[in-house]
Amino acid sequence: MVAHVLALAGCLDILVLNAGCQFVAAIDQFPDHEWERLRSVMLDGPFFAMKAAWSALTKSPGGRIVVTASTASFAGAPQKTAYTAAKHGVLGLVRVAALEGAGHGLTVNAVAPGWMDTGMMRDQLKIQAATMGVCTDEAVERLRAAQPAKRFVDVREVAATIGFLVNPGASGVNGVCIAVTS
Repeated sequence: MVAHVLALAGCLDILVLNAGCQFVAAIDQFPDHEWERLRSVMLDGPFFAMKAAWSALTKSPGGRIVVTASTASFAGAPQKTAYTAAKHGVLGLVRVAALEGAGHGLTVNAVAPGWMDTGMMRDQLKIQAATMGVCTDEAVERLRAAQPAKRFVDVREVAATIGFLVNPGASGVNGVCIAVTS
């Protein structure tokens, strides 16, 4: 990926690492291969992408990395062991990378979206509804009601926050995670 961008553009200034997947099960029933898959996608992937892009992003000041965390990065969620652990790990990765990149003029930050009406959320609705003992429509209403503004985050709100973080005007923002909640 990095070699391809460098061959086409000659430089790499911004790296946005946006990955998420889900599997929901209790700890004692959580399949090992699902633990490994979720960790690989959401924590190992960002690490290896940063590592591959590091020299290009630190070649001159102004490089930016933004990683998608989650509001699950700040708390636990029943039956979401791997997702929550990986998203917690993302924050640690971002903080270390921010410290190591600062001397090169590289900023590394995260965004932590709350519940969004996405395919990933819809895929887990049956399990969420079963856990709550309600139908899927009621589960959606309960998830919305649990949000501060009683609505899901719009993906455009997350994109705008990422846009801010990669802007030169955000050069003083480094090693933080901005929660995007409704």
